[in-house]
Amino acid sequence: MYSVTFQKIILYVGIGIFVGLMIGLLIGDVQLGIYSTFLSIITILLTAIFAELYHVREAINKQRAEQKDPIIK
Repeated sequence: MYSVTFQKIILYVGIGIFVGLMIGLLIGDVQLGIYSTFLSIITILLTAIFAELYHVREAINKQRAEQKDPIIK
């Protein structure tokens, strides 16, 4: 069984390969298809990293706000 992070990486790489190959097929050049595949993979992985860091930052901000002003229910 893979970890959730590893599954996400595999998923994002698969999406990058698919998008890059589609661009390569539309353009019709093999070398450009390879370049677009690598650029798609890098772009999608960077976007995923940014999204994960954003979620971590939001969770930290929420935790800090709860520590400053605890509401007893």
